[in-house]
Amino acid sequence: MGLGQTMITLGMFILLIMSVISANRMINENLQAQLETQAMATSATVANDLLLEILSKKYDASSDTLGSLATSVFTEASSLGPNATEVANCPQPDSSYTGAFRSIAAYSDVDDYHGYERIVTANGITGFKLEVVVYYVASGTPDTKTTSRTNFKRIQVTVKHDQFLTTALKNVPVYTAVASY
Repeated sequence: MGLGQTMITLGMFILLIMSVISANRMINENLQAQLETQAMATSATVANDLLLEILSKKYDASSDTLGSLATSVFTEASSLGPNATEVANCPQPDSSYTGAFRSIAAYSDVDDYHGYERIVTANGITGFKLEVVVYYVASGTPDTKTTSRTNFKRIQVTVKHDQFLTTALKNVPVYTAVASY
């Protein structure tokens, strides 16, 4: 084998290596895009699960099932969140691989979830962080926070993930619901 054949072989080998590296990069970018898409879809599922859990609770610690109480007996807007016993029974962030989150048993009403944090594993992706904010809203303006007690509480769940929800859409995973009395 002459010098020319050796150079051609070496050149072909370099082209092969560059092709393999390029293909590997494309595969990794495709996998990353798939995982980001799956994470975005999963964020909706885990947020919905948490919203359903919250909405299954009483409206307020003072509320009854008749819907006949005056708003003045509800928790003050500045005092929304868990009481000392509930804080002790549900340390933050709440985490479970089996879905047995402590908040299910520890919290009794909607506003207990104000300031709540949960770490979730779902669809093979670990590390979803859910953060909850609960505040009063007026019936005509369900997007505007009010400091007065009303028959409506807005629940806002923000879903974060350090690795997969980092694109320009990272502020999108905010899911809301309004609980009413």
